[in-house]
Amino acid sequence: MSGEALGRDLLGEVKRERLDELLRSLKQLDVNSSSSLGILPLDRVLDVFHNPPLTRQQQRYQTQWSAQQEGPAPSLEEKPLPVVEITGAAACSGKQQLLYQLISLSLLPAEHKGVPINGKGNAMVLLDLSGRFSVLRLQHLMHNHIASLCSTSSFALPEQEISCLVSDSFSHLHVFRPQSSSSFLATLTFLPSFLLSQPSNHLSANRPLGLLAINDLSAFLWQDRLEADEETDLPVSNHNEKANNTLFLERYCNVISSLRHIQHLFSCTIVATNWGLAPVTLVAGHPALRPHLPSVWNNFCTVKVVVERNRVSKFGPGLSAEEAKREGVQRWEAVEKSGFSGWINWWGTEGWREEVREGVRGLKGGGGFSFRVTGDGIMVAVEGD
Repeated sequence: MSGEALGRDLLGEVKRERLDELLRSLKQLDVNSSSSLGILPLDRVLDVFHNPPLTRQQQRYQTQWSAQQEGPAPSLEEKPLPVVEITGAAACSGKQQLLYQLISLSLLPAEHKGVPINGKGNAMVLLDLSGRFSVLRLQHLMHNHIASLCSTSSFALPEQEISCLVSDSFSHLHVFRPQSSSSFLATLTFLPSFLLSQPSNHLSANRPLGLLAINDLSAFLWQDRLEADEETDLPVSNHNEKANNTLFLERYCNVISSLRHIQHLFSCTIVATNWGLAPVTLVAGHPALRPHLPSVWNNFCTVKVVVERNRVSKFGPGLSAEEAKREGVQRWEAVEKSGFSGWINWWGTEGWREEVREGVRGLKGGGGFSFRVTGDGIMVAVEGD
């Protein structure tokens, strides 16, 4: 074989890859740390999906690799980036309070002047579909989070410096408020060019996009169904009903396609809040909440978490108005202390791999957790700890 032919054959064996693909592959090696949310119960659940027990084929591969090389074998497959849906089983269930906590942890730095802040130091995008997200509440929680850590640290930060740190973190929060599904999709389509613009027209160019949050995912649900009915503009029939469903489904397919593209570009976690329409039932002995969005969205989610306020017993029968008034203060205190509970939604989990199902069952409390919401912040406790 001539030198030219040999060189051509060797060149043909070289794999060509773009720089963004190489960097994405490198980031996959550390997917757990990059995709963690900072709330231990949720991180444990996501870890089960990222690192389920090895199959027999994977165990054989690990054994063969260990016999030839030192250290663990590299992963055979790309680990999926997490998509988490937090659904409220009823009104005032605490889902938005959890979202505030996740955003705070994403924006704040890991440490500041020796004080551990326990944040990620990321940039993030918030799509507030209902317009109910309170920036003032988020600012208050971030400020009190830092002040609370300083109170337990040997080095305290002055009040002015805490305010500056919160303000600096806020400059990396990009909030969009679409008014319809069309503007929601247009915003998602516009996001990559906005975040990657050169020269940058925002302050987050040097920060990774760690989180994309969607507040009130179902905000346009009834509007979309009405518009799908109006677009067909035909008498009601089975054929026309299928056409309406197709138009309705197409909107969600387009949204998911845009979200996949954003995750592919930025390797970010997606968290969406939603509200439940159906009552809580049991599936295989586990609490479940039937989803109302199309299956394409349900299949897109890595895990669904349901949150609800813990119940407080009602007034006893035959209680007079005066007695109820006397018990009012104690009952209000009981309501405040009752807190909230979160658990994995088992509806539709038949699509999970069996090792994932067993891994979730093996978590403390089955992946469940409890938390309290106060004026100063959110305190999360893991069931079983």
